[in-house]
Amino acid sequence: MSETNEALLRRFLGYWATRDAAAMVECFAEDGVYDNVPERKPMEGREAIRTWLDMCFGHLTRIDVELLNVAVNGEWVLCERLDDHVIGERHMVLPVMGAIRIVDGKIVMFRDYYDRKTVAELGMG
Repeated sequence: MSETNEALLRRFLGYWATRDAAAMVECFAEDGVYDNVPERKPMEGREAIRTWLDMCFGHLTRIDVELLNVAVNGEWVLCERLDDHVIGERHMVLPVMGAIRIVDGKIVMFRDYYDRKTVAELGMG
């Protein structure tokens, strides 16, 4: 039995806490896209995603993800969550809304929406 799209999303988000960039990248299709909508242009392809994840893990201790709501509609998974960015003893909780498209067991689009003002207030950007 193959993994459900929701289960893949939950597994992927769990890798933030274990800092497993290789496992995160493996969840993506070869030409998958990771789009942090408010911040930058999308990362396209596994190599670009891995480079970005390595940069993140260069300064983050981890991200603990609390899923608040999940909705699945075919290939799409929507998730409302709280991402707790941890650096040492400091916790910066960012509300995030994600729209993730999964095809044949791989993420082809991972798009996150969050408020840039909140990012600035948390001292994250």
